[in-house]
Amino acid sequence: MEVRRATFEQVNNWQLDFLFGETGITILEQKQETIHPDSRKDFFDLFAKSLLGKGLDYEYKLTYNGNTYNMGSLSIFARKMAYMTDTEDKKQPLKLKGKTIRIPIKHLWEALRENMYKPMDEALTMALKISAEIFKNTGGSHEFNPEKKQ
Repeated sequence: MEVRRATFEQVNNWQLDFLFGETGITILEQKQETIHPDSRKDFFDLFAKSLLGKGLDYEYKLTYNGNTYNMGSLSIFARKMAYMTDTEDKKQPLKLKGKTIRIPIKHLWEALRENMYKPMDEALTMALKISAEIFKNTGGSHEFNPEKKQ
């Protein structure tokens, strides 16, 4: 088995793909869709790469109707989401505080995205350390001007 070290750029690209790719969680949230069974393996793989395995270190917290629920490990709950099936009303039944509550899948994807910001940042920092990359400051400045062509 070959072991390779992820670079900052690779981790950043995985994260962008996980969030904004063709089947990323932003699209799933907008379309209020669940993950197709044929895509589960890809979801698991991209989730793991995006966080460099740090998902167990963070909690998945869901705020819905003014209540905040701790759903446990971010990693475990995200993988459970991969097995949710589409429903006519686009809601998923979850047992919360002893009651079954139907939560719109859109809110679950939104909460996943919100809960991933900190571990994603940690994964990027870790990728810099493990790949021993060095960013050189070229002394130039950067402009964010949509009308300026490179």
